[in-house]
Amino acid sequence: MRGRLVQIIVTLLGLAASAMPAAAAELVIPGSGDCEYVLNRLSAEFEKAHPGRRVQVPPSTGSTGGVKAVLQNEAVLARVARTLKPEESQAGLKHVVFARDAVVFAVGEKVTVKSLNAAQLADLFGGRVGNWREVGGEPGPVRLVVREEGETSIVQLRARLEPFRTLKIGENAKMVAKTGEMIDLLTRYKTSIGWATNSSVLAAGTAVRALALDGISATATEVASGKYPVATEYALVFREERLNAEAREFLAFVRSAAAQDVMRKLGVSPAGRG
Repeated sequence: MRGRLVQIIVTLLGLAASAMPAAAAELVIPGSGDCEYVLNRLSAEFEKAHPGRRVQVPPSTGSTGGVKAVLQNEAVLARVARTLKPEESQAGLKHVVFARDAVVFAVGEKVTVKSLNAAQLADLFGGRVGNWREVGGEPGPVRLVVREEGETSIVQLRARLEPFRTLKIGENAKMVAKTGEMIDLLTRYKTSIGWATNSSVLAAGTAVRALALDGISATATEVASGKYPVATEYALVFREERLNAEAREFLAFVRSAAAQDVMRKLGVSPAGRG
């Protein structure tokens, strides 16, 4: 009798377990803050199209942090906003570009100018111009917010804009380490100027806005055509031999036509075969 009772309990437990929903397979993608918003939106669309799959895009650890996580087998995929260094490629990492995003000069809500040229911007960031009235705006102190040398966006600015090639940043500039910190300070200081990726500015949902550069706005169309001169590439990095089913599905999705539609709505220029 006791054995029969045990058998019944085991059977019931088995039925209960089979009735429970299967745990969702989760893919965690650490790395750059520049493409954090874009990948969060893509992840949401991916989950809708792939029931049972879950994608987590944690707070920024930087491109290098993402690469390190893959190299140390702590992550299957990572997100970066730069190309791989030679030693990273030699370590067996693959690099798949999925989008291009403009690097824009962004300002606080009390800045009234709409467009500046590269020379004017260099005068601002070099500390040679300290009041917005000197470049056609309403009077107000210019507060500079910058990123550290070697960070992706400043590398692109120095490579693409002649006046920035050898520019020495003004001594009064406030340096920040992450995109989110840049947006926070631009929001707090109403007459500030800094730079960030266009999608990060659009995603902030604050009064921070991007300036046109020489009259050219940083739309996905202008980035794709090359008319807007400063952009960075977003990519996913991985070791081919460690890709699981979830990672392969996500890699295929970010290059699909559906994902490209999402990216265009976010103001970035998609790459891939969609």
